[in-house]
Amino acid sequence: MFASAVVVVALVAVVLPAALVGLVLWVVRRAHDADGAPARAARRHELVVSTVATSAAVVCTIVLVAQPVVGPGWAPAPGTLQAVAPFAVALVFCTVRAVGEQTWPRPGGQVRSAPLVRRTVRSLGGVRLRLALATAGGLGLVLIACGLTADPTGRAFPTGPAAFPDGGVVTGASGPYPGWPYGVPMLLGLVVTVVATLLTLRTITRRPPLHGVPAPDDDAVRATSAARLLGAVQLCLGVALGATLAVAGNAVRVGGEGLAINGAPTGGLVALGVALSLAGVAVAVASVVTAILAAWPRTPRRAATSTLAAA
Repeated sequence: MFASAVVVVALVAVVLPAALVGLVLWVVRRAHDADGAPARAARRHELVVSTVATSAAVVCTIVLVAQPVVGPGWAPAPGTLQAVAPFAVALVFCTVRAVGEQTWPRPGGQVRSAPLVRRTVRSLGGVRLRLALATAGGLGLVLIACGLTADPTGRAFPTGPAAFPDGGVVTGASGPYPGWPYGVPMLLGLVVTVVATLLTLRTITRRPPLHGVPAPDDDAVRATSAARLLGAVQLCLGVALGATLAVAGNAVRVGGEGLAINGAPTGGLVALGVALSLAGVAVAVASVVTAILAAWPRTPRRAATSTLAAA
């Protein structure tokens, strides 16, 4: 039964992106019928590359999440595979995206011409790149903070010792908590993800201009490629940060409630735990919205240029 369910989910994961490709192709073709065949072909090629990358990432997600929480013997703690899943998914997406960049048709003939435009990873990535790097930095800080505040096992949040008026002392621990057994693999995955993202974005930046495609359309296709890459990475990083904050917040809240039940002062742990959990949910939701907005194709800027020229 479980195997059948996995197969069904995998089929849905492949069929839905394929259906989305057809829908978006139809919408894009209706919206840009006057742009010429080369520009339409470029947009279709970009959409196919992004869809294949998305499908591979979805399959990777299903495979990793479906693994037993106990995990293999080499895992430092239960749930390690699930903890590093967002980084593995991001790496798969970047790898397929980078390979797809090599499938663009190259200009033919002995004499080739192209407009000289200086592009950099920073200029092409823009706000989305800065947001992804900020999310990665925030995740790194949270993982380090959790590692430093975990108990000796690295899997629980310690509370106490809290003193009672009669001289008694209460201590405790609540988990799961993303200490070093989770933090070290996640930090390594985070570094790999950032490096893979920058290398893939560099590949998109250095892609030669598409033969027969007007410069505005070429810029729009390139910007679409970069936005979709960064949107997918932002989704993975945002989910990882949101889940880390939510898990840590729940452990802190439970620890504070345990102190309260025993009549000891909580020191604001309950409020802190709730705030961390809410922040985690907000980060995850914002990352999902960002990824959805990034998936839509960018529009060439010819109309604005023509308007300015006419003025």
